[in-house]
Amino acid sequence: MAEKMSGYRRIYVDLAGEMAGFDLAANAPHVGLAVTEGGVTVDFFRRLYRADATGVRPLDGGPAGDNHLSLIAHYAMSPGRGEPSGHFLPLGRLSGMIEGRNSFERSMVNGSLGRTFGNDSAALAVAAEALGGLDAGLEQSSGGRAWLFWPFPKVPMKLLFFEADDEFPAEYRLLFDSRATDFLEFEALGFLTGVFIREMCGTAAE
Repeated sequence: MAEKMSGYRRIYVDLAGEMAGFDLAANAPHVGLAVTEGGVTVDFFRRLYRADATGVRPLDGGPAGDNHLSLIAHYAMSPGRGEPSGHFLPLGRLSGMIEGRNSFERSMVNGSLGRTFGNDSAALAVAAEALGGLDAGLEQSSGGRAWLFWPFPKVPMKLLFFEADDEFPAEYRLLFDSRATDFLEFEALGFLTGVFIREMCGTAAE
């Protein structure tokens, strides 16, 4: 009996099928990707991938998660045009979702990163740099320390860290450029949040 395909794998397989008939090279300049022999090269959290008519694969030959492959496929076929705004918002604000869902996302980011890094800003900085994060220092508007990430050229993200004090534990917030949904569907940005958290926590464990 054939092994049942997981939902995540099915999503990727369907996207790979779409890429077979999509002109990735023509779309590449609009999304900031480099064209290589009929396909495109994508630097996704400091790891290079190739996307072409046969699908997506890491250039180092190692394994890759289905969500990683799906996100790269989504972005390579993105209809987005133009440049990021430079204005960052919580993911929930990009869809107008209800406050309860916003709270869930905050707890997911804050809970996972908080358990891994706690109030250790030095360890957080090392992990952020390993994923290509740019230390933007302290933000006057929020009072938090900020790192900027570019998982994709037109989809920058900002991670905010607020140190613990006598009353509150350390806090983490993840923000997306306000034009992110022009380049990736909202659900894909949700998957990107999960991938980013796993990459950060996995880097800390290495």
